[in-house]
Amino acid sequence: MPVRVRAVLFDLDGTLVDTFEAFHIMVNDILRRFNKPERSFNENARLVGKTSRAIAETITREAGLKTNLEELSTMMVREWIYTYMPKYGRLYPDALETLRELSRRSYLLGVVSNTSSEELPNYLNTFKIGCFFKVTVSAGDAEKPKPSPEPVLKAVGKLNVNPEETVMVGDRPEDVESGRAAGTYTVAVLRGVRPRVELEAAKPHFIVDTLSEILSILM
Repeated sequence: MPVRVRAVLFDLDGTLVDTFEAFHIMVNDILRRFNKPERSFNENARLVGKTSRAIAETITREAGLKTNLEELSTMMVREWIYTYMPKYGRLYPDALETLRELSRRSYLLGVVSNTSSEELPNYLNTFKIGCFFKVTVSAGDAEKPKPSPEPVLKAVGKLNVNPEETVMVGDRPEDVESGRAAGTYTVAVLRGVRPRVELEAAKPHFIVDTLSEILSILM
């Protein structure tokens, strides 16, 4: 059944932008510098969407790296912004058409991402989608990242709408959990990296195979 909302919030990595290959390449390039074994695609894919600090902590712990955590996190952010993301990342084919149609229908659009405040503007500029969004919320804008409801509630507040007038769209259980806890409708997009069973366990209001399917969900 279609829902009537005024605002649509999007996750970034894995929802609008396909960065899985880019991230996989970067992590393994870094591990090779430390003479450590490469990680599998699935191992790295599970890190996408987490904060840069959380990613650095996980890689350091699991690979047994002997390096300063802050320096590693900073290095990864810089290399991601200026090298790997623009070189290997790409906008999903259905992202631009969906954003254009939602804008044409006068929905208020926003981004709620666990990327840093330094990274997020570069995503929007690199893939030329910043013009669609009225608000953006990064990891630096909230004390607790997704799956906490705080980032979604901040975006809702900035747009001056109620949670029940909003839908949160993402590709990970954390996106769904954040939206549900904030009181919004939730849509999970199957992008092939997180299995359907994980998304179903988070109990989204809708599960779609392509981003453009949300156009038929919204009134």
